[in-house]
Amino acid sequence: MSESTIRIVIVDDHRKVHNALAEMIYFVDDFELVGQGSNGQEAIILCDDHQPDVVLMDVVMPIMDGVEATKQILMKHPNINILALSSFQDNDSVQSMLMTGASGYILKNASVDELESIIRTVHQGKSVIDTQLMGQVMQHITEPRNDFGLTSRELEILKLIAGGLAYSNVADKLTISISTVKFHVGNILSKLGVDTRNEAILVAAKNNII
Repeated sequence: MSESTIRIVIVDDHRKVHNALAEMIYFVDDFELVGQGSNGQEAIILCDDHQPDVVLMDVVMPIMDGVEATKQILMKHPNINILALSSFQDNDSVQSMLMTGASGYILKNASVDELESIIRTVHQGKSVIDTQLMGQVMQHITEPRNDFGLTSRELEILKLIAGGLAYSNVADKLTISISTVKFHVGNILSKLGVDTRNEAILVAAKNNII
């Protein structure tokens, strides 16, 4: 095992899911499967024992669900990256995992290539959310936790791109140039401390600013 190996734990109460994920991990040279569990309590023990880099965490499980397990794991091991991997795409599941501190939320129908790339992204400390769920992260709106110093124009543009609009559509809607939109997006990414608009939307949603 090299220093660059990504150490992974799988937590899911379905054996078929374990088998499929384990096979994928086996065939990736720098991935190593260090533990497997079937509920949240086992996830906590596995993280205590193995200190993995990434946990692939189901949401709905017996004994202890993924939300509570994520909360307890990150309290003790904040450097572990937890990726929710679920068949559930209801708003409560998505919001609960993201607000608890999961690095992302991906549906189980993701392809092997997508999942490999997503694991690498999460391991780098970046956030990921399935594109099918992007609209849902904007539905749970309360008082903002942190507005990151975004201006009203930046917030306006962030909400529009979160709604799926391309830069050209944003420019048309606000009657500004595409270069101006890109300038504001650059400022948004910088203030949120992220590299992509996907990450920006996720960070904004976690902080209730969109």
